[in-house]
Amino acid sequence: FVHLLCFSILTITTSCKSGLDTRGSKDYISSISVASFKAIPLTPGNIISTIKVNDKESEWKYDLTVPKIKEGEKVPLFILLHGGVGGKNYIKFSNCLVAPALQDAGGFIFSPSGAWRTWTLDYLEKRILDFIDLAKEHWPIDPNKIILVGYSNGAMAGWKYAKDYESIFSGMILMGSNCKVKEKLNIPIYAIQGTEDKFFPIKKARKRIAEAKTLGCNITFVEAEGNTHLKACEYQEVLKTSISWMEKEVWKTK
Repeated sequence: FVHLLCFSILTITTSCKSGLDTRGSKDYISSISVASFKAIPLTPGNIISTIKVNDKESEWKYDLTVPKIKEGEKVPLFILLHGGVGGKNYIKFSNCLVAPALQDAGGFIFSPSGAWRTWTLDYLEKRILDFIDLAKEHWPIDPNKIILVGYSNGAMAGWKYAKDYESIFSGMILMGSNCKVKEKLNIPIYAIQGTEDKFFPIKKARKRIAEAKTLGCNITFVEAEGNTHLKACEYQEVLKTSISWMEKEVWKTK
């Protein structure tokens, strides 16, 4: 259960905006069924279900944690991009790692199923953007507290999203990855890397983070001593440390 099966090893260089974020146009059609979205119950607890979509792909499986919300309160939204390829890791990623670690942040935790290639597929990017739009419209979401959390393949996509969608996410937590950044990223990033990760060696991660910082990137780098890559659930305790980073450095609430 604790093994979140692996990812494809990718080297992503941040690039120009993909052009998917065209939601302001009059003829824009959401990839997500609005009726299906609005049918999601907001009862506090955990929901594992599917949401109907308007694209040509299959229904979107997801794992959602709904927090207890006080009247008039607006809360964070965490978008999770699990590791691996295929659609089997989204439940484990949320339930054994992210939900327990970030429950004290008091936000919605949305963990959708990925694809057999990468999170940077056009239709998946569009779904994520459309989901965020619907959540801001219909749920008590603070638009300034939307955080992307990625692991491995999901984190590699997160480095790209950080460049393409800086107006959407207030911060990112990226674990078990590396990325050669060629220009400044404007989103604060909390990068967590295991010192015994054989797929993304810590020495290379240190070098690339240092290079990104010289470009002006706001990156907090946390080394998880002794952590490997395949046992992602063991990052739960170190992921908890990101809450104080969000509160102090991203949301400026403390």
